[in-house]
Amino acid sequence: MRDLPIYLTMMLAAIRAKMEYRVTFLFLFFALVTFYLGQLGTVLVVIDRFGSINGWTLGEMAFLYGLMVFSQSITTFFFASLVNFEGLIMQGGFDRYLLRPLDPLPQLIASQFEVSSIAHLVIGVSALVYGAAGTDIAWSAGKVAFFFVVVAGAVMIQGGVRLGVSAICFWTMRNRSLVHILVFSSKEFILYPVSIFNYWIQVFLTLVFPLAFVNFYPSHVFLNRDASNLLFSPLIQYATPVAGVVFFSLAYLLWRAGINHYQSTGS
Repeated sequence: MRDLPIYLTMMLAAIRAKMEYRVTFLFLFFALVTFYLGQLGTVLVVIDRFGSINGWTLGEMAFLYGLMVFSQSITTFFFASLVNFEGLIMQGGFDRYLLRPLDPLPQLIASQFEVSSIAHLVIGVSALVYGAAGTDIAWSAGKVAFFFVVVAGAVMIQGGVRLGVSAICFWTMRNRSLVHILVFSSKEFILYPVSIFNYWIQVFLTLVFPLAFVNFYPSHVFLNRDASNLLFSPLIQYATPVAGVVFFSLAYLLWRAGINHYQSTGS
């Protein structure tokens, strides 16, 4: 905790660096908002055409989408630098993080700020508000507290994906294809209810690559949906925080193992 002011100073410097180019910042922000509105619009058009998706109504789908994008905004804010980790390894830039008397991971987290995190936040909050209004969610104190715990778990899951994919670079040097598949393209699986997929894909998205905990399972709690048909047990709808801690811990162990294996490209 004693190093926290240093990391905060680094993070503020990264934010100020992005804000220096305000026209570029605003253009990218509106471009990203337009993209995600189009993505959400596609989902809504499908529901308008068919009435529901596997029993999920328009408001429920908006909430499902909003929970994913909202948690992604926080993930992007903290873990944006890991997306380009391949470049740091290939160019030897990671060495300077190891030379400083600070933990390299918080240094990486504080070194970059992405405009997309703000765009995700705007779209995520809007979709959550729309979805909550459309489904008449009764926000008790328990649900509000659970919401923050769920978001924390979802961020750990998505951050764990980025951390694990980055750690692979210590052995392979390159991970660009994995970044596109596991960090970005994998989100397509949770745009819709996971229950639309066959049993084994649901198992994969629960036990191996637990993206289903980001929005699908916890949405049952907020929307008061019947959880009796969920995999393994209805209690799984409450398990996002546990899944987040376990998955991020495993990713961090892989990261530490990778650092111990790391040999600079300049050696």
